[in-house]
Amino acid sequence: MKKILLTSFASLVFALMCHHHLLGQSPQENYLQQPIKTHPFDTAKWKTLSAGLDYSEDKKQPQQVRPVDPDKAASFATFMKFLLIGLGIALLIYLIVKMATGEKLFAPKNKKIKPLAGDINLEQIEENLHEAELEDPIRRAAAAGDYALAVRLYYLAVLKELSLKELIKWKKDKTNGEYLRELAGSRLFGTVQEVTLIFERVWYGKTAVQEEDFLQMEAKFKKAIGLI
Repeated sequence: MKKILLTSFASLVFALMCHHHLLGQSPQENYLQQPIKTHPFDTAKWKTLSAGLDYSEDKKQPQQVRPVDPDKAASFATFMKFLLIGLGIALLIYLIVKMATGEKLFAPKNKKIKPLAGDINLEQIEENLHEAELEDPIRRAAAAGDYALAVRLYYLAVLKELSLKELIKWKKDKTNGEYLRELAGSRLFGTVQEVTLIFERVWYGKTAVQEEDFLQMEAKFKKAIGLI
């Protein structure tokens, strides 16, 4: 009898311990201990849901080429047509004029070879102005097309004549303004002033002088020299 009571008491204690263990578990632990339920894969439903989906790599879209405006193309073609016609007419007129004047077509023009005026020693002329001969240097400078040098020599010729007539006192380092002040009140003042301005504009002002311009200047210098 005593053995039966011990066995029953042990069973009761074990049952109470198991019940206490189950009550102490958290909901997460209970969830993890539950068996996993599996569901069969519905292939037909997957095909329906994935229809139309493209999992391939993105394809580059072809660049769209703007169509050519037919009106603009026609306008450009018309412009080029009239341009070519105009150039053809101009060339034809050029050929007719050349043939009418007897000139050779596309023949190179003969350029005049001008002698050099670099051998004219301006420094030496100014150092010995009273004894210097200026006509030949002036002629050679003009022939070489060095009109600025020719104008400079003409102005020295004017100063030479004024100095020889003792109307001014020549000195290489004197300014043109000083020479004009020495001529103040003289009948030659206006004439000398005019050629002085011509000289300064050409020599110091670097004014470009053509042959026609030089001929007019030369006439004024010769007139001034003749009046002294």
